[in-house]
Amino acid sequence: MAKIFLIVALAVLSILAATTVVKADLDRNQAMAVLKAKADECKKEVNAKDSDVEELATRNPASTKEGKCLRACLMKKFDVMDENGKFVADVAEKHAAKITNGSADAMKISREIIDACANIEVSSDHCEAAEAYGKCFKDQAAAHGINHDYEF
Repeated sequence: MAKIFLIVALAVLSILAATTVVKADLDRNQAMAVLKAKADECKKEVNAKDSDVEELATRNPASTKEGKCLRACLMKKFDVMDENGKFVADVAEKHAAKITNGSADAMKISREIIDACANIEVSSDHCEAAEAYGKCFKDQAAAHGINHDYEF
């Protein structure tokens, strides 16, 4: 179950560095390198601080506007947030399929979580929207019995 939350978190919170990995098995080192590079880009773009990155890495809510914008930037870089600040469920599902290697059980839960959060009402402010989506994903994962106790 923790692996499924990892999948959703990667897909939804734009921790989808694995999208560049085409091998059957997820290469965590390569995925983390891509994630780090994109996070570094976003950190500069939104003037986020190390503490904002730490909150993201520890799966805690963002405590600053820059932290929320960091999440929005990452979602956009992984194409799971569109130019209108809306979650792009079909892209997230494609990322999840790559990460799960199409595992039917993992994809079923991933789809349920993605579907539950895809059409929630969010702020027109993209940074606030990213935070709202992140809360929804975390809440839905918990509702599916998936806790945040996993490793990236």
